[in-house]
Amino acid sequence: MRVHLVAVQTTLQREPYAQPEAFRRYVLELTRRATQGLPEGEPRLVAFPEAFGLPLLFWLEAPLEAQQAPTTLQAALRLLRACWPAALRLGVLSPAVFYHLRAPQVWPLYQQAFAEAAQAFQAYIVAGSLFSPLMDFEPARGLHPQGPKAYNLSLFFSPKGRLLGRIPKMRLTPHERRAFLSPGPPGRQILETHLGRISVLICLDAFHDDLIEQADAAGAWLVVQPSANPARWEGPWSGDPSQIEGEVWLREGLARKLLDRENLRYGLNPMLNGDLYELHFEGRSGVYQAGGPLALAESPLGEALVRATVEVEP
Repeated sequence: MRVHLVAVQTTLQREPYAQPEAFRRYVLELTRRATQGLPEGEPRLVAFPEAFGLPLLFWLEAPLEAQQAPTTLQAALRLLRACWPAALRLGVLSPAVFYHLRAPQVWPLYQQAFAEAAQAFQAYIVAGSLFSPLMDFEPARGLHPQGPKAYNLSLFFSPKGRLLGRIPKMRLTPHERRAFLSPGPPGRQILETHLGRISVLICLDAFHDDLIEQADAAGAWLVVQPSANPARWEGPWSGDPSQIEGEVWLREGLARKLLDRENLRYGLNPMLNGDLYELHFEGRSGVYQAGGPLALAESPLGEALVRATVEVEP
């Protein structure tokens, strides 16, 4: 079976995140471009970057003072101040209240935009990630959070537009811990699909041998690694300033993790770049096999669509 893999590399811009319809059009257009020219009827999987939905928390129908804040923390505080009665009614006694405040507006838009894109272009979609409580729907309660915590969550959609899985990140960076996110529980990272078993390991998760081993042992043939790297690609590596960030990423990332695995054959790594308040992201998106890339974005900045076609045993 031939499967087309596409990593969507995006650059942060305010306009697509400011209004619901603008975001919906943005997701549809990116998915249209990602799948354009692919053979009809052949399966395709499109993956968006980690934190693709993060700007919605700060920019979606937000007051100008929040949009123009100097930092993400100050933007969050200004939004909380503008909506403090609603925030108090949530009863969440932790800094994660910000994510709970925004989730009823952000989550449905995010889910619906990607569901529509998956169905319109007949693609499996890994919808990057957003920062949110784990939201659920039940007829009597409607949309509601499952507990007081907030996570870095990815959503996985089928070509029918059905949400197949809500995947939390398990290994958090210092940035994420300072943002009051909680590590997610295991057990949601492997999905059984018509394409076979697929693992979604958000950014840092895919650098951990134990999580790669679990994906391999579970029979996954593909690991999808949505990423947002808050460092200069050609700058010093955070773990050792004598090394270069991008060189370490390419040397220690999916190409190496896939070597000599029993089941894992390919990796898909879409990357975010650009600026969100004080945060700056850079990274070259890629499609990988054991030992090296099948396709790699030319630059760690700017938009790119990175494609590869692979053969998978049915």
